[in-house]
This record gives sequence, C-alpha cells and structure tokens, in this order.
Amino acid sequence: IIEINSCDSADLEKLPGIGPVLSARIIKFRKLLGGFVTVEQLREVYGLRDSTYTIISGRLRADTSLVLKINVNTASFNELERHPYLERYEVQAILKYREIKGTVSGVGELVGNGILSAEKATRIKGYLTF
Repeated sequence: IIEINSCDSADLEKLPGIGPVLSARIIKFRKLLGGFVTVEQLREVYGLRDSTYTIISGRLRADTSLVLKINVNTASFNELERHPYLERYEVQAILKYREIKGTVSGVGELVGNGILSAEKATRIKGYLTF
C-alpha cells in the first residue's frame, strides 16, 4: 500500500500503468491541492485512465493528516485563489463575506449564504479550517 500524500514519483512508478510522466502529474496535482483527501481524487489527474485507476486504487491510501489546510478566516486572496477547487468569484465572495461578518464558522455557513454550492462545499471542505 502506497500513501499518496507522502510518496515520491519512484513509489508511484512501481504501480502498473504509471510511468514517469503520469507520476510527475500526480505529484504536481497533489502539490496544487495541498494533498489528496481521498484516493478517488486521482481520477482528476490528466491522462490517468479509468482502467488504470481501477487497477491501482486498491493499492493506495490517503493520509488526510498530511493535507495542507487553508484557514478561511485568515487566508489572503492569493492563498484561497491558488486552490484549484476555488474560482476567483468564490474567493471574492468569501473575502467580502468575511469582511462583513468578521469570521466564518464553517463550510455550512458559506453554503447557507450562497457563497458556495453544496457540491463545491463537499469537494473543498477537506482543505478548509475555520
């Protein structure tokens, strides 16, 4: 079993169907995200075929304690916008809401106020702290 938040490209290349290019893409995407919350997120890596994912997914695990989190109440525009799951308009709305409200208590508050969709909240909640 390979832990995808701490492995290197050589570890990934030991998996069937993963070569140097794909392992580099996985590492690059992991860095952009701040780590993988679930193994399923590998499906988002460009060039990783569903058939390859099916073969390797059982050999991987994601240690969520290694995921870098963003504090919504203190993060700058650039810190929030850098995350691939957040759009510019969502970041602007979060910062405006924070400016008005002071602090955000949780992702549910962002959904309840129409800042994030429920789908987006599910996708990003593993990367946020409040």
